[in-house]
Amino acid sequence: MTVTAVTNQKGGVGKTATAVNVAAAMAESGRRVLLVDLDPQGHGTVALGIAKAPDRANLAAALLGQYDGDLGDLLAPVDALDGLAVLPNCDEMFLLESQLHSRPAREMLLSRLLDVYAPHFDEIIIDCPPSLGVLTDSALYAARTGADRRGRIVIPVQAEDSSLDALRLLLAQIATLSDAFGIDIDIAGLVVNLYDARRGSVVTTTMAAYQQHDLPVLATIGDRKEIREGWRRRQPVAVHAPDSTAAQWYRDLADQLHTTGVTA
Repeated sequence: MTVTAVTNQKGGVGKTATAVNVAAAMAESGRRVLLVDLDPQGHGTVALGIAKAPDRANLAAALLGQYDGDLGDLLAPVDALDGLAVLPNCDEMFLLESQLHSRPAREMLLSRLLDVYAPHFDEIIIDCPPSLGVLTDSALYAARTGADRRGRIVIPVQAEDSSLDALRLLLAQIATLSDAFGIDIDIAGLVVNLYDARRGSVVTTTMAAYQQHDLPVLATIGDRKEIREGWRRRQPVAVHAPDSTAAQWYRDLADQLHTTGVTA
C-alpha cells in the first residue's frame, strides 16, 4: 500500500483534479484505491458526486476520536468505478484544524486512521487543503516513507510565476516537518496543470524553469474541455471521456507512479 499526498498550498493549481483523476485511473487499472478528501472545501467529494458525510459519523469525528462506529462505514463507493472509494468531506472539516491544535501528536492522527484502512487498499490518495497548516502537515506525515510503509508527495503546479513562489514555500515546509519528526518524505515530482503554450512567454519560461528544477515533471496536463465537462457531470475524465487525450494523460501519470514507486 502506498500513500500519496497531492498537495500545494496555492489554490487553483489543479490539485483536486489531479487527485481525483489519478485515483480514478488507478482504480480503472484494477487497483483498490481510497481517495481521502482532506480539503475542507470538499471539492473532491463533490467532483465524484458523493454526498457530504453526516454529523458525528465522518472524517473529522474520526480524527478527533469522537466516532466509535465501524470505520468502514465512513467510506463511500464510487459507483462508476469498481475499486474506488472515498473518505468524504463534511461540514465539520472547516473547524477541524483549530480543534486539532490542542491535540497531542496531532500530525500523527491521520496516519493512524489510514493505517486501519491500509490492508484493504493498494493506494491511498490524499487531496490536501490549499494551506500550510496542521491538516497539510498531517497528510505529509501520513505520506512518509519508512521500513514499514511507502509514501510520496505529488505537487500540482501551474506555469505561472506565483506557482513557482508557492513551490518554494511548500518545499521549505516539507523540509521543516521532515527535520522536526526525523522522517523521510519523498517527493515524486510535479504535475503541471492547465498548460497552454499559446498564453505566452510567462507560461513557456515558467515551464522551462520547472523542467530545470531538481524535481522531475511527472506530467503536463493541458487545458481540455473534457476535464471541465467531467467536473460538471461529477465524473472523472476516465469515465466521462474515456477515449480522450486528457484521460490518457492521467492513465500515463497513474502508471508512472505505479511503476516507478517512490522517487528519492
